[in-house]
Amino acid sequence: MTIQRYLLIVILSVVVLATFSAALQGFKASNNKLTDVFDQEMQSIAYTLKNSPMALSTEPVDTHSAFAFQIWQRGILLSRSVNAPESLISSEVNGFGYKSFLGNRWRYYSMIEDEIHVIVAQPVSQRIESIEEVLLQAVLPIVYVIPLIGVLIYLAIRKSLQPLRDLSAQVKQKHASDLSPIAVHANTSDLVPIETTINGLLTRLCAAFEREKTLASNAAHELRTPISVLKLNSHNIKVAFEAGDIQAHHLEELEKNTDRMAHVIEQVIALNRTTPENFQAKKEQVNLESLLQEVIANNYTLIEEQQQSISLNTEQIYLIADKFSLETLFDNLVKNAIKYSGITSEISISAQRFDESVVCVVEDSGCGMTDEQMEKAFQRFYRAKQHEQTGSGLGLSIVSHIVQLHQGQIALSHSVLGGLKVAITLPIKEKVAYGSN
Repeated sequence: MTIQRYLLIVILSVVVLATFSAALQGFKASNNKLTDVFDQEMQSIAYTLKNSPMALSTEPVDTHSAFAFQIWQRGILLSRSVNAPESLISSEVNGFGYKSFLGNRWRYYSMIEDEIHVIVAQPVSQRIESIEEVLLQAVLPIVYVIPLIGVLIYLAIRKSLQPLRDLSAQVKQKHASDLSPIAVHANTSDLVPIETTINGLLTRLCAAFEREKTLASNAAHELRTPISVLKLNSHNIKVAFEAGDIQAHHLEELEKNTDRMAHVIEQVIALNRTTPENFQAKKEQVNLESLLQEVIANNYTLIEEQQQSISLNTEQIYLIADKFSLETLFDNLVKNAIKYSGITSEISISAQRFDESVVCVVEDSGCGMTDEQMEKAFQRFYRAKQHEQTGSGLGLSIVSHIVQLHQGQIALSHSVLGGLKVAITLPIKEKVAYGSN
């Protein structure tokens, strides 16, 4: 059942039920009110008959009305109406009551004054007919209006649900490949959250598909080179083996290219883990100082091999973040600094809090990047050509993506040490949920 039909049935049912409930209450109220009116009328007739000159009459009086009366004096019937019996209707002194005679049910009023006993009666059926007539005149217009009310309700519901039908039609007409936003043109605030949520979902899906398409294409391209090199290494080792001249450089070259392929694969996996769709909202309070100390400790062997010096200047700073993602972020920055700054270089890491944000800076004394290279540094698989070191070109792309996930900012510039300076600004507390790429 559609919402429109359901609402129409429910509202019309309520209207009809309310109408008949009002009719029932009106019947009860009309019954009480008309009973009082008719009783007062019988009292007035009784007093009029009692005070009218009356002589003994053997012929009944035709009153041309439904009222019946009897006038008694000392047990003698002085007069009666044609619709009244010859016997005493009621011996009650004063008051109202009910009596059956002449095949009808009557309500009577009995009054005795100055030895004159007057009884006035009215058929109960006449009272009921009068009440029904009054109620019918009051309710009948409402009954006639109910179909009009139904039409107006139908039109109102149809117009109110038109934006919902438009939204439903747009969703139904979408193909699997159509991820364009939907638009509700009607001025209704109820559908704005739905429209916003659906469009946000479509935007994220479109971005995710584009990322996956780009990632798959680029990863295939990037893996093709190390695979070709590994094949070449394998061929060279085979030739050397057949010649009985396998040397250490053959194995070193094989190990180097194997490490390169492993690094590319690890970076692709890390980038996939930090997509908005897979980003775990398990935010926690992270001690940034302890995290940076842990990252430096994990990379200290590489630092010693390159005879480099590293310094950390910070204090205990706590922020709400995803610890795993932050570890990946700073690990990439430190590894890049170790790899590209060169032997005996200097690496500096600092973190400082400013109001509701923290600024983290990683810089080195290497050769750095040109302004043109900085502009392209966050593109996936981009590598600066002048560097002797080989990499996957995903490190800074992963760093930038994690910063976006945490609602932060990242900037590259020239360091006073002579190399590259990476400044990252992160909010201390989470602002809003990440909604787009």
